[in-house]
Amino acid sequence: MNSTHQRPIWSRPLFNLNLKAWRRLESKYGKPTDRRLQTRILIQGALVSAIERFQELQYREKIGALHLEGPVFVLGHWRSGTTLLHELLALDKQLEAPTTYQCLNPHSFLLSADGLVHRGAPIVRPAGDRLVSSASPQEEEFALFCRGATSPCEIVVFPSAPARIGSLSDPRQYSESEQKVWEEILVSFLRGITYRAKGKRLLLKSPSNTFRVSTLCRLFPNAAFVQIAREPTAVVLSAVETWQKMWARYALSATPPAAALEELVIDGYLAMDAKMTESIRSLGHHLITIRYEELVLSPYETVERIYEALNLDKAELSRTRIDQFLKSRPPLRDARQPAPSQVAAVRKRCEEIYTRYNYG
Repeated sequence: MNSTHQRPIWSRPLFNLNLKAWRRLESKYGKPTDRRLQTRILIQGALVSAIERFQELQYREKIGALHLEGPVFVLGHWRSGTTLLHELLALDKQLEAPTTYQCLNPHSFLLSADGLVHRGAPIVRPAGDRLVSSASPQEEEFALFCRGATSPCEIVVFPSAPARIGSLSDPRQYSESEQKVWEEILVSFLRGITYRAKGKRLLLKSPSNTFRVSTLCRLFPNAAFVQIAREPTAVVLSAVETWQKMWARYALSATPPAAALEELVIDGYLAMDAKMTESIRSLGHHLITIRYEELVLSPYETVERIYEALNLDKAELSRTRIDQFLKSRPPLRDARQPAPSQVAAVRKRCEEIYTRYNYG
């Protein structure tokens, strides 16, 4: 086990997975050998499953027939600026982004009063660059993972999985039963968010959705997509660092060496880019692509361009609101400067992406 791990595996934080989710993971990655960890998983999974069943009984009829308007999806590779873009678009009160609390507690959030769960000071997220609170916009991917859907979040817990990031993300590569479960869990969770938001249009962000555009278009024909691109070396090296930090906190198995991880990240980056390039041909006016560097340099103008391209209502688009948010939530650290050898290594494999997005 990597020396950066500071806590014994058996005592590490566990996501709020139900028993079905834990059983599925054990069938793929093996059952933990530590009996203390087995006991924790069993107790937590049983409790979460019981609460989930109670929520389902209480709200199944209320949310079952809800209409879902096509969401606005934020796309892009991990560490390409999707969180910043998501947070800026979420300032629009006409849109509703799932919160951290809702995504990490999908089995119980409908049973909870918002005023009771959105307390507490923000904390630094594992990447170390932004603050996050229970009320912050969050990736719905965590909700799918907690409820037992196939998900790239498996990589956070089982570091042997990065080589399968594409097949873990794209429902078209699942078995028929896995795809059905994934779609049912996604639609059910989004209906719950819509119910709590009183019918607002949803704003969703999960980098893994970049692998799923065709499936999302089938499920939500009126969906709109915003893709964000960033200089490839910054994306790859930051993703490597983030995986390592996540594993130091959550991993339940051995981690790959840093050199191998960098190649795995580039593999996944190229696979995601190929999938997105394939999808762009069919999206037309439902998609706009921006660059992270433009968003940082001219946030209001870039968001305004997104609204115009996707025909979104500008009624709630406010320069003052954006400026106030950026002043209150600045990045906690600057991006680390890569070594020339690192730039050369990434550029060698990602030259086409450099050219397409004009990174010189």
